[in-house]
Amino acid sequence: MILGRKGENVSLKIGETVQCLGSIGLIINARRNKRRVRAKIEGRLMATLNPKGFVRRFFPTARRLLVEADVRRWCVDEYARVLVIGAGHDPYRTRFPSADLYVTLDIVSTPGATDVVASALELPFQNGVFDCVVAIEIAEHVNEPLMLIKEAFRVLAPSGSLLLSVPFAFHQHADPEDYWRPTRRALEKAGADFKEVSVYPQGNRLHVMSDFSTTAFYPRSVFAPLRIINNLLRIPFLSGANRKNTSSAPSGHFMVAKK
Repeated sequence: MILGRKGENVSLKIGETVQCLGSIGLIINARRNKRRVRAKIEGRLMATLNPKGFVRRFFPTARRLLVEADVRRWCVDEYARVLVIGAGHDPYRTRFPSADLYVTLDIVSTPGATDVVASALELPFQNGVFDCVVAIEIAEHVNEPLMLIKEAFRVLAPSGSLLLSVPFAFHQHADPEDYWRPTRRALEKAGADFKEVSVYPQGNRLHVMSDFSTTAFYPRSVFAPLRIINNLLRIPFLSGANRKNTSSAPSGHFMVAKK
């Protein structure tokens, strides 16, 4: 078929439109890929941040203060063989000074802190090796958190304890990924293989509102300086560190499970 000048113009415009749409699609895909790469890089950087660093010490999230309070309460020096999953810079070693065996595991090696580089979903240990498995703020970052709990159960000796914390009402954050926000009931069900399971809510709406506000625009942390106010939450009656806490909107949960 022979097109006239008018037909040629229409065909040309259609071709230009398709080409323009294709270019827009490439730009959108490129931006999406850039965001994904940036998120992964930020996640890796988060995994290497030292919790004892200046920013985290003096501008802590309310969630971090709640977790630290429970670590002090539950990570006690009564275990001989301890495994720490997702140890990072290993801020837990001083909690177990009398342990005969203390092993740190992570997917990223931190010089001077990581003993074993491996997946939490395939722990490279025999059954019943440890008296205590510590998994603080790590379960939300694995794509099969129930498998992590099953693996912890496997490597625990009879009467051994799993000490696990996980966020609930807390912003999504890459380390390097973020998958899970379980309720109290979900955690109790996840620990069904254990003989005893206790799940404690951490904090309340006060802590949640603080963190939702000061983590806005994450990872740029525009309002991060406001976190200095969170230091008031170190005061006992404001801390939310209460085993009788029944808040329906906690920052997260702490699970103590005995095999």
